[in-house]
Amino acid sequence: APDLWPAADGTLTPAREGCDVGDGPALAGGRWVVGVTDPVQPRHAPVPRNAGERLVFAQLYETLVNVGCDGEARPGLASTWACTEDSTTWVFTLRPDARFWDGTPVTAPRVRDAWLHNAGGDDDPSPASPWRWISARANSISAVDARRLAIRLPEPHARFPQLLAHPAAAVALRQPGWTWPVGSGPARLRASDPAPRPDLGCRPNLNHPDAPTWDELVFHVRPGLDPRDLVGDGIDLLELRDRENVAFFDQVPAWAVHPLPWDRQYVLVCPPDMRDDGPDPWAAAVAGLVPARDVTAVSARDWPHVDFPRGGAVCPQLSGPIPAPDAAPLASDLGRGRLGPRTIAYPAGDAAAAELAGRLGHLAGTSVRIAGLAAVDYDLALEWQMSGAFVLPLDQLFPTGCLQLATLMGRAAWLQKAGLDRPEARAGDSLAAADRDAAWRAPDPAAVLAAAGVVHPLAVTRSWLAARGEIAGLRLDFDGTPLLAGLGRPDPAPHPTAAGATP
Repeated sequence: APDLWPAADGTLTPAREGCDVGDGPALAGGRWVVGVTDPVQPRHAPVPRNAGERLVFAQLYETLVNVGCDGEARPGLASTWACTEDSTTWVFTLRPDARFWDGTPVTAPRVRDAWLHNAGGDDDPSPASPWRWISARANSISAVDARRLAIRLPEPHARFPQLLAHPAAAVALRQPGWTWPVGSGPARLRASDPAPRPDLGCRPNLNHPDAPTWDELVFHVRPGLDPRDLVGDGIDLLELRDRENVAFFDQVPAWAVHPLPWDRQYVLVCPPDMRDDGPDPWAAAVAGLVPARDVTAVSARDWPHVDFPRGGAVCPQLSGPIPAPDAAPLASDLGRGRLGPRTIAYPAGDAAAAELAGRLGHLAGTSVRIAGLAAVDYDLALEWQMSGAFVLPLDQLFPTGCLQLATLMGRAAWLQKAGLDRPEARAGDSLAAADRDAAWRAPDPAAVLAAAGVVHPLAVTRSWLAARGEIAGLRLDFDGTPLLAGLGRPDPAPHPTAAGATP
């Protein structure tokens, strides 16, 4: 069954809204300038630390498998893949002409080395990196030959290729004399290109099967700048989230704003250790929340499910590894009474999370405290169940509802235990049972978490794409990131239909 997304009328649909932004045939040529207001650092590539790096790196580096906005897996660096009958071993075959920008062939051993580097970062911010499921350092990943890479999984996973669409599985080569890791994506850099100061100029990678038709793509990187101040800098595209900025660009002559797919979910996580045996203390407040009204910082809407998208398949891999808590609560000043059962914590700096926490606190009563916590303190408090509730944002890190649910449950060992250790949620031999009986379905941990009041779904939010003039040739990745290789102005000429006639 397909994963389901929110439709405009509030129902669920397999057709994801917002995937058609800037599609259609495009004219070749031209120079495009894209504004970025996050820091972009070569040392982070190809694994992004923020939305700006995600946009830039998506043009430069490739994963073995591409998953588009429609959720379909397509060839990336791998031209084909196949698995054993039990879906525990997968073999990926690289496309024969795959080369890095400097002409070095992309080989299976080099892919494995790239993954080792990605997995070895000390500051990987993702709570659900693909390397939490498979170890790039173990013998589970091996080069069969120059073009074939074999991956052995700890349990069957019929949709495993979609996990490799995660940006942390992108492939890059470290070469002497290069500031940037050398990629194989459709946009390329040169050895002499420095970090953005403030511009980073990309040229078409003519060896790529989807080589761009534009002449140059420039990222104009101004960290911390108000996006509205970029209007006079000659930019053509800019990704926005703040509604004030969206409204501003919507009124600027020659500019238009386009909604991108819903891509960030917010849930209220309620630790069992902070509850007594009485009724759910947060249920009434959650029921009174209206995201479209109560959240003004970003575009928001209701989403009634714990998983996003709503999973349509049996979910394996939900029990896989959780990092140990970083430190005891007493190691932080959080252990000195700042939090408690009647506190709603949220990550400081997230305006939507702050508004959701404030509104929930108002609906829950005057005794509720609201606490914005720095990232390290927030993660520590969540790991140790130190607050009555947590507003938790979940970016779309994976293409499927199953893997997104694992992202949520992977935030803390107690959260995973709440969803999987209850008798009604134990999957046990779930994949084998599904193979024996097509009508069998494992208990749904998302439903278990919701029914127990451990996780309440709150809302989903989206970004917008501001464009100067009309655009075409755009494609979107699974998380709504614009892929700019085909970018151009709309081609007004009629094009043949499949039957060879003009419409």
